[in-house]
Amino acid sequence: MSKLKAVLLIVLAVVLVDFAFENAQPAPAIKLFKFQLGELPSFLLTYLSLAVGALIGWVAHGLRLRRKRREAQAAQAASAQQQQESQPGQDAGQPQ
Repeated sequence: MSKLKAVLLIVLAVVLVDFAFENAQPAPAIKLFKFQLGELPSFLLTYLSLAVGALIGWVAHGLRLRRKRREAQAAQAASAQQQQESQPGQDAGQPQ
């Protein structure tokens, strides 16, 4: 399995390097609200977009997992509380 991963990583690296060499020409200037932010080669723009998208997806996935864990904990706490309420209390019948 590790040999397959190594081969796939090498193939991915070759594809990324080839993409960078094929698209090394400067892209049009990047502008935001009529301000020129700079000029980057198109392959860098593509890689940056990929990295930002992966980061956004990773954060969204993490937030989703956190929400699911909280919901599961709340459901478990509610279930435990419901079980405690449904069982007769041992101290409830004894006078103090």
